Amino acid sequence: MDEPRHVLEAPSHADPYAWYARLRVSRPLFFDEGLGLWVASGPWLVEQALHHPQLRVRPPAEPVPPALQGRAAGEVFAQLVRMNDGDFHARHRPGVEQAIVRWEESAVQRAAEESASDLVTRCDANALLSAIPVQAMARMLGVPRDALDATVAWVHAFTRGIAAGASAGALQEADAATVALMAQGEREGLPHVRAANRIALMQQALDATAGLLGNAIRAALDGAGGDAAEIVAHVARTDPAIHNTRRFAAGDLELGGYAIAAGQGLVLVLVPEHPFGRGAHACPGDRIALQLAAAALRTLQSHAPLSRIFGRANGYRPLPNARVPVFTPGATPWSP
Repeated sequence: MDEPRHVLEAPSHADPYAWYARLRVSRPLFFDEGLGLWVASGPWLVEQALHHPQLRVRPPAEPVPPALQGRAAGEVFAQLVRMNDGDFHARHRPGVEQAIVRWEESAVQRAAEESASDLVTRCDANALLSAIPVQAMARMLGVPRDALDATVAWVHAFTRGIAAGASAGALQEADAATVALMAQGEREGLPHVRAANRIALMQQALDATAGLLGNAIRAALDGAGGDAAEIVAHVARTDPAIHNTRRFAAGDLELGGYAIAAGQGLVLVLVPEHPFGRGAHACPGDRIALQLAAAALRTLQSHAPLSRIFGRANGYRPLPNARVPVFTPGATPWSP
Protein backbone atom coordinates (compact mmCIF):
# COMPACT_ATOMS: atom_id res chain seq x y z
CA MET A 1 0.00 0.00 0.00
CA ASP A 2 1.34 3.43 -0.95
CA GLU A 3 2.08 5.83 1.88
CA PRO A 4 0.53 9.29 2.15
CA ARG A 5 2.51 11.84 0.17
CA HIS A 6 2.28 14.36 2.99
CA VAL A 7 0.55 15.02 6.28
CA LEU A 8 -2.49 16.72 4.74
CA GLU A 9 -3.17 13.63 2.61
CA ALA A 10 -2.92 11.24 5.55
CA PRO A 11 -6.48 11.66 6.97
CA SER A 12 -7.98 10.32 3.72
CA HIS A 13 -5.47 7.47 3.38
CA ALA A 14 -6.73 3.91 3.83
CA ASP A 15 -4.46 3.32 6.85
CA PRO A 16 -2.16 6.21 7.82
CA TYR A 17 -1.33 5.03 11.33
CA ALA A 18 1.85 3.07 10.59
CA TRP A 19 3.08 6.09 8.60
CA TYR A 20 2.31 8.40 11.52
CA ALA A 21 4.22 6.07 13.85
CA ARG A 22 7.31 6.11 11.61
CA LEU A 23 7.07 9.88 11.24
CA ARG A 24 7.02 10.36 15.02
CA VAL A 25 10.29 8.43 15.29
CA SER A 26 12.17 9.49 12.16
CA ARG A 27 11.01 13.10 11.66
CA PRO A 28 9.22 14.35 14.79
CA LEU A 29 9.60 17.93 13.52
CA PHE A 30 10.59 18.99 10.02
CA PHE A 31 9.89 21.60 7.38
CA ASP A 32 7.89 20.25 4.44
CA GLU A 33 9.13 22.20 1.43
CA GLY A 34 6.21 21.11 -0.73
CA LEU A 35 3.60 22.32 1.74
CA GLY A 36 5.62 25.28 2.95
CA LEU A 37 4.75 24.26 6.51
CA TRP A 38 6.47 22.80 9.54
CA VAL A 39 5.13 19.39 10.53
CA ALA A 40 5.23 18.34 14.19
CA SER A 41 4.33 14.73 14.99
CA GLY A 42 6.40 13.95 18.07
CA PRO A 43 3.90 13.85 20.96
CA TRP A 44 6.05 15.94 23.27
CA LEU A 45 6.56 18.56 20.55
CA VAL A 46 2.85 18.66 19.72
CA GLU A 47 2.08 19.11 23.42
CA GLN A 48 4.55 22.01 23.64
CA ALA A 49 3.16 23.60 20.48
CA LEU A 50 -0.45 23.37 21.68
CA HIS A 51 0.50 25.31 24.83
CA HIS A 52 3.06 27.70 23.27
CA PRO A 53 2.04 31.35 23.79
CA GLN A 54 3.61 32.40 20.48
CA LEU A 55 1.74 29.86 18.36
CA ARG A 56 -1.66 31.14 17.27
CA VAL A 57 -4.62 29.67 15.41
CA ARG A 58 -4.43 32.30 12.66
CA PRO A 59 -1.51 33.98 10.86
CA PRO A 60 -0.75 37.20 12.75
CA ALA A 61 -1.08 39.32 9.62
CA GLU A 62 -4.24 37.57 8.45
CA PRO A 63 -6.85 37.16 11.21
CA VAL A 64 -9.52 36.67 8.54
CA PRO A 65 -8.77 34.89 5.23
CA PRO A 66 -8.52 37.39 2.35
CA ALA A 67 -11.45 35.81 0.48
CA LEU A 68 -13.74 36.43 3.47
CA GLN A 69 -12.73 40.00 4.24
CA GLY A 70 -15.58 42.48 3.86
CA ARG A 71 -18.17 39.72 3.68
CA ALA A 72 -20.88 38.63 6.12
CA ALA A 73 -19.20 35.25 6.57
CA GLY A 74 -15.92 37.03 7.29
CA GLU A 75 -17.50 39.15 10.01
CA VAL A 76 -18.65 35.99 11.77
CA PHE A 77 -15.30 34.26 11.18
CA ALA A 78 -13.57 37.17 12.95
CA GLN A 79 -15.72 36.59 16.06
CA LEU A 80 -15.30 32.84 16.37
CA VAL A 81 -13.60 31.92 19.63
CA ARG A 82 -11.77 29.03 18.00
CA MET A 83 -10.26 31.44 15.44
CA ASN A 84 -8.95 33.90 18.02
CA ASP A 85 -6.30 34.05 20.73
CA GLY A 86 -5.40 36.51 23.45
CA ASP A 87 -7.90 38.72 25.23
CA PHE A 88 -10.81 38.02 22.86
CA HIS A 89 -10.42 34.27 23.36
CA ALA A 90 -10.05 34.61 27.13
CA ARG A 91 -13.19 36.76 27.40
CA HIS A 92 -15.49 34.71 25.20
CA ARG A 93 -14.39 31.08 25.55
CA PRO A 94 -16.10 30.74 28.98
CA GLY A 95 -19.42 31.61 27.35
CA VAL A 96 -18.98 28.82 24.79
CA GLU A 97 -18.05 26.35 27.52
CA GLN A 98 -21.06 27.34 29.64
CA ALA A 99 -23.35 26.83 26.64
CA ILE A 100 -22.03 23.30 26.25
CA VAL A 101 -21.95 22.33 29.92
CA ARG A 102 -25.66 23.03 30.32
CA TRP A 103 -26.63 20.11 28.07
CA GLU A 104 -27.23 16.96 30.06
CA GLU A 105 -26.54 13.58 28.50
CA SER A 106 -30.27 12.81 28.24
CA ALA A 107 -30.82 15.95 26.14
CA VAL A 108 -27.92 15.09 23.82
CA GLN A 109 -29.17 11.54 23.38
CA ARG A 110 -32.73 12.67 22.68
CA ALA A 111 -31.59 15.19 20.06
CA ALA A 112 -29.39 12.59 18.34
CA GLU A 113 -32.10 9.93 18.40
CA GLU A 114 -34.73 12.27 16.98
CA SER A 115 -32.36 13.53 14.29
CA ALA A 116 -31.27 10.06 13.21
CA SER A 117 -34.87 8.83 13.09
CA ASP A 118 -35.97 11.87 11.10
CA LEU A 119 -33.16 11.75 8.55
CA VAL A 120 -32.49 8.05 8.00
CA THR A 121 -35.16 7.65 5.33
CA ARG A 122 -34.61 11.09 3.76
CA CYS A 123 -30.84 11.28 3.22
CA ASP A 124 -28.42 9.10 1.31
CA ALA A 125 -25.74 7.37 3.33
CA ASN A 126 -23.08 10.08 3.02
CA ALA A 127 -25.39 13.06 3.52
CA LEU A 128 -26.76 11.31 6.61
CA LEU A 129 -23.38 11.42 8.36
CA SER A 130 -23.15 15.20 8.11
CA ALA A 131 -26.82 16.01 8.61
CA ILE A 132 -27.38 14.09 11.86
CA PRO A 133 -24.81 15.99 13.99
CA VAL A 134 -25.86 19.39 12.67
CA GLN A 135 -29.58 18.74 13.13
CA ALA A 136 -28.97 17.33 16.60
CA MET A 137 -27.02 20.43 17.61
CA ALA A 138 -29.71 22.65 16.11
CA ARG A 139 -32.35 20.85 18.18
CA MET A 140 -30.27 21.37 21.32
CA LEU A 141 -30.00 25.06 20.47
CA GLY A 142 -33.78 25.32 20.29
CA VAL A 143 -34.26 25.61 16.53
CA PRO A 144 -37.98 24.99 15.75
CA ARG A 145 -38.83 21.73 14.00
CA ASP A 146 -40.02 23.49 10.84
CA ALA A 147 -36.67 25.31 10.53
CA LEU A 148 -34.38 22.31 11.02
CA ASP A 149 -33.85 21.43 7.36
CA ALA A 150 -33.11 25.03 6.40
CA THR A 151 -30.72 25.39 9.34
CA VAL A 152 -28.79 22.27 8.37
CA ALA A 153 -28.51 23.57 4.80
CA TRP A 154 -27.32 26.99 6.02
CA VAL A 155 -24.65 25.43 8.25
CA HIS A 156 -23.39 23.36 5.32
CA ALA A 157 -23.29 26.48 3.13
CA PHE A 158 -21.42 28.46 5.79
CA THR A 159 -18.90 25.64 6.21
CA ARG A 160 -18.26 25.35 2.47
CA GLY A 161 -17.83 29.11 2.16
CA ILE A 162 -15.19 29.52 4.86
CA ALA A 163 -13.12 26.61 3.52
CA ALA A 164 -9.88 27.44 1.74
CA GLY A 165 -10.34 27.82 -2.00
CA ALA A 166 -14.11 28.32 -1.86
CA SER A 167 -15.63 29.37 -5.18
CA ALA A 168 -17.36 32.69 -5.75
CA GLY A 169 -20.71 30.91 -5.66
CA ALA A 170 -19.87 29.17 -2.39
CA LEU A 171 -18.87 32.51 -0.85
CA GLN A 172 -22.17 34.10 -1.87
CA GLU A 173 -24.13 31.15 -0.45
CA ALA A 174 -22.11 31.38 2.77
CA ASP A 175 -22.97 35.06 3.14
CA ALA A 176 -26.68 34.37 2.72
CA ALA A 177 -26.51 31.48 5.18
CA THR A 178 -24.60 33.65 7.65
CA VAL A 179 -27.30 36.32 7.60
CA ALA A 180 -30.00 33.71 8.23
CA LEU A 181 -28.11 31.97 11.03
CA MET A 182 -27.18 35.22 12.75
CA ALA A 183 -30.82 36.28 12.62
CA GLN A 184 -31.76 33.06 14.41
CA GLY A 185 -29.38 33.79 17.26
CA GLU A 186 -30.32 37.43 17.50
CA ARG A 187 -34.03 36.55 17.68
CA GLU A 188 -33.12 34.60 20.80
CA GLY A 189 -31.63 37.77 22.26
CA LEU A 190 -28.01 36.72 21.90
CA PRO A 191 -25.38 39.44 21.54
CA HIS A 192 -23.44 39.47 18.27
CA VAL A 193 -20.45 37.41 19.46
CA ARG A 194 -22.65 34.79 21.11
CA ALA A 195 -24.79 34.53 17.96
CA ALA A 196 -21.64 34.00 15.86
CA ASN A 197 -20.36 31.26 18.15
CA ARG A 198 -23.79 29.63 18.14
CA ILE A 199 -23.13 29.04 14.43
CA ALA A 200 -19.74 27.58 15.30
CA LEU A 201 -21.31 25.00 17.62
CA MET A 202 -23.25 23.61 14.67
CA GLN A 203 -20.45 24.07 12.14
CA GLN A 204 -17.86 22.26 14.27
CA ALA A 205 -20.24 19.32 14.66
CA LEU A 206 -20.32 18.88 10.91
CA ASP A 207 -16.99 17.27 9.97
CA ALA A 208 -15.76 16.34 13.44
CA THR A 209 -18.84 14.46 14.63
CA ALA A 210 -19.60 13.17 11.12
CA GLY A 211 -16.15 11.60 11.15
CA LEU A 212 -16.61 10.12 14.60
CA LEU A 213 -20.02 8.67 13.69
CA GLY A 214 -18.85 7.50 10.28
CA ASN A 215 -15.77 5.75 11.62
CA ALA A 216 -17.90 4.08 14.30
CA ILE A 217 -20.31 2.86 11.61
CA ARG A 218 -17.38 1.57 9.57
CA ALA A 219 -16.01 -0.24 12.63
CA ALA A 220 -19.42 -1.78 13.35
CA LEU A 221 -19.72 -2.94 9.73
CA ASP A 222 -16.28 -4.54 10.11
CA GLY A 223 -17.51 -6.50 13.12
CA ALA A 224 -16.43 -4.37 16.08
CA GLY A 225 -17.86 -5.75 19.31
CA GLY A 226 -19.60 -3.92 22.14
CA ASP A 227 -22.53 -1.58 22.34
CA ALA A 228 -22.74 1.73 20.47
CA ALA A 229 -21.04 3.75 23.23
CA GLU A 230 -18.16 1.26 23.45
CA ILE A 231 -17.64 1.29 19.68
CA VAL A 232 -17.61 5.09 19.56
CA ALA A 233 -15.20 5.34 22.50
CA HIS A 234 -12.87 2.80 20.88
CA VAL A 235 -12.94 4.62 17.54
CA ALA A 236 -12.25 7.97 19.25
CA ARG A 237 -8.99 6.44 20.52
CA THR A 238 -7.93 4.33 17.55
CA ASP A 239 -9.41 5.96 14.43
CA PRO A 240 -10.41 9.51 15.43
CA ALA A 241 -12.07 12.09 13.24
CA ILE A 242 -9.60 14.98 13.52
CA HIS A 243 -5.99 14.19 12.62
CA ASN A 244 -4.24 17.55 12.63
CA THR A 245 -4.59 21.22 13.40
CA ARG A 246 -2.72 24.37 12.32
CA ARG A 247 -0.75 26.93 14.27
CA PHE A 248 1.14 30.05 13.16
CA ALA A 249 4.16 31.72 14.75
CA ALA A 250 3.38 35.18 16.11
CA GLY A 251 7.10 35.78 16.60
CA ASP A 252 10.42 34.03 16.19
CA LEU A 253 10.55 30.98 18.44
CA GLU A 254 12.36 27.71 19.10
CA LEU A 255 10.67 24.34 19.12
CA GLY A 256 12.48 21.03 19.44
CA GLY A 257 15.80 22.68 18.71
CA TYR A 258 14.56 24.25 15.46
CA ALA A 259 14.20 27.97 14.81
CA ILE A 260 10.73 28.83 13.55
CA ALA A 261 10.35 32.28 12.04
CA ALA A 262 7.51 34.68 12.70
CA GLY A 263 4.64 34.06 10.30
CA GLN A 264 5.53 30.45 9.51
CA GLY A 265 2.81 27.83 9.81
CA LEU A 266 2.84 24.44 11.49
CA VAL A 267 0.71 21.34 11.10
CA LEU A 268 0.38 19.54 14.43
CA VAL A 269 -0.43 15.83 14.20
CA LEU A 270 -3.00 15.11 16.91
CA VAL A 271 -3.30 11.34 16.59
CA PRO A 272 -3.15 9.23 18.59
CA GLU A 273 -2.35 11.18 21.76
CA HIS A 274 -4.39 14.38 21.28
CA PRO A 275 -7.55 13.62 19.23
CA PHE A 276 -9.47 16.47 20.89
CA GLY A 277 -6.52 18.83 21.17
CA ARG A 278 -4.96 20.35 24.27
CA GLY A 279 -4.38 23.75 25.80
CA ALA A 280 -6.47 26.87 25.31
CA HIS A 281 -8.05 25.56 22.11
CA ALA A 282 -8.84 22.02 23.25
CA CYS A 283 -12.23 20.92 21.95
CA PRO A 284 -14.82 21.97 24.55
CA GLY A 285 -17.42 19.61 23.09
CA ASP A 286 -15.66 16.23 23.25
CA ARG A 287 -18.24 14.84 25.68
CA ILE A 288 -21.10 16.03 23.48
CA ALA A 289 -19.53 14.53 20.35
CA LEU A 290 -19.08 11.11 21.98
CA GLN A 291 -22.62 11.06 23.38
CA LEU A 292 -24.17 12.30 20.16
CA ALA A 293 -22.34 9.76 17.98
CA ALA A 294 -23.19 6.87 20.31
CA ALA A 295 -26.88 7.76 20.45
CA ALA A 296 -27.05 8.21 16.67
CA LEU A 297 -25.29 4.89 16.05
CA ARG A 298 -27.61 3.07 18.44
CA THR A 299 -30.68 4.63 16.77
CA LEU A 300 -29.51 3.74 13.27
CA GLN A 301 -28.85 0.16 14.38
CA SER A 302 -32.41 -0.02 15.68
CA HIS A 303 -33.88 0.98 12.30
CA ALA A 304 -32.13 -1.62 10.14
CA PRO A 305 -28.82 -3.44 9.72
CA LEU A 306 -26.15 -0.84 9.08
CA SER A 307 -25.14 -2.67 5.90
CA ARG A 308 -28.62 -2.00 4.53
CA ILE A 309 -28.45 1.72 5.30
CA PHE A 310 -24.81 2.39 4.42
CA GLY A 311 -23.78 -0.38 2.06
CA ARG A 312 -20.02 -0.61 2.23
CA ALA A 313 -17.26 1.85 3.02
CA ASN A 314 -15.32 3.09 0.00
CA GLY A 315 -12.49 5.39 1.08
CA TYR A 316 -12.57 8.77 2.79
CA ARG A 317 -13.54 12.32 1.91
CA PRO A 318 -10.54 14.30 0.59
CA LEU A 319 -10.23 16.57 3.62
CA PRO A 320 -6.86 17.83 4.91
CA ASN A 321 -7.55 17.36 8.61
CA ALA A 322 -10.72 15.28 9.11
CA ARG A 323 -11.18 11.54 8.52
CA VAL A 324 -14.75 11.04 7.28
CA PRO A 325 -15.54 7.77 5.48
CA VAL A 326 -17.39 7.59 2.19
CA PHE A 327 -20.00 4.86 1.81
CA THR A 328 -21.30 3.05 -1.26
CA PRO A 329 -21.37 5.52 -4.17
CA GLY A 330 -24.86 6.28 -5.35
CA ALA A 331 -26.46 4.94 -2.18
CA THR A 332 -30.10 6.02 -2.03
CA PRO A 333 -32.09 6.86 1.09
CA TRP A 334 -32.95 3.71 2.98
CA SER A 335 -36.64 2.86 3.10
CA PRO A 336 -38.31 0.35 5.41
